[in-house]
Amino acid sequence: MAVDLRFLLTASKRVFDRRPLYAQVIVTDACNLRCAYCDEHLAEAPLVGLDELKGRVDTLDRLGALVYDFLGGEPLLHPGLAELVCHVKAKRGGSNLATVITNGFLLTRQNIRAFNAAGLDYMQVSVDSVEPSPMSAKALKSMLPKLRLLAEEARFKVEVQTVVSAHAVAEYDDFRRASAGLPFSFGFSIQHGPGGRIAIRGREYCDLLRRYGVFDGVNFYGRHLQEMVAGDYSRPWKCLAGLKFLYVNSAGEAQWCAQQRAWKLPLPLLDARELRRNDRHKPCEAGCAIGCARLVSHTLGEPLQTLGASLSLAWGTFRR
Repeated sequence: MAVDLRFLLTASKRVFDRRPLYAQVIVTDACNLRCAYCDEHLAEAPLVGLDELKGRVDTLDRLGALVYDFLGGEPLLHPGLAELVCHVKAKRGGSNLATVITNGFLLTRQNIRAFNAAGLDYMQVSVDSVEPSPMSAKALKSMLPKLRLLAEEARFKVEVQTVVSAHAVAEYDDFRRASAGLPFSFGFSIQHGPGGRIAIRGREYCDLLRRYGVFDGVNFYGRHLQEMVAGDYSRPWKCLAGLKFLYVNSAGEAQWCAQQRAWKLPLPLLDARELRRNDRHKPCEAGCAIGCARLVSHTLGEPLQTLGASLSLAWGTFRR
């Protein structure tokens, strides 16, 4: 894991400067699944060339990014993904972070070992329920052999992420009991609709978030989520997407996040001046359920309130 002193010192500068910290990079829009809540895939889509992806990482590194998520679609469809992770980890002496976000269906012993060798820091695996449903095929019943393989082989940290929907909330307690023996962290993404606005509401969701928290070390964000699932979007916050958080689509354009596509700019044209222009409130902030953009925005925009969470995450990584 690359959460070392150098990473912490550089990341702390991002509270004060005008450079990005976190980048999500799409390696393909293609996906092997068709989840009902997802509008971020295409039935057929090309892979982005590996050299092109490496060039995008080079640009993001020059801009200042330290944390990279590689996702799709389904990123494991890309045969060069481990090599791309290796390219990231060759920068800054490896004092950065690389994550792969996957549905896990394409995991094999071979590609897990390739990610080990590449220096992958995290893998986030999406598992939504115990049994497959019309909402999602990402079920523990289907994924348990893959998760056990990860427990056996992975030298990176594994996080199991569940999209909270009406189906998931009804059986989440059973899901956690069935996966109790797995040595992983567990957390939530919140189902959203078009534009990223939260798509669930009700007491049962509040109860679920209170019982389990949102994710290890970042439960300050859980208070915001509980308010939103209760229908209260009034808490003010400032979205730092386009400044501290960058989303690079398959065409190589930077945009605020996966759901906000009005602002797009070819990544090579993104410079300090353009980053500063995005240091402003966004019209989509009220009701936003895009957890990655919100997490970065709260962590860097409210550093005193989130200091405990940041130190907890760093300490947990050092202990590993």
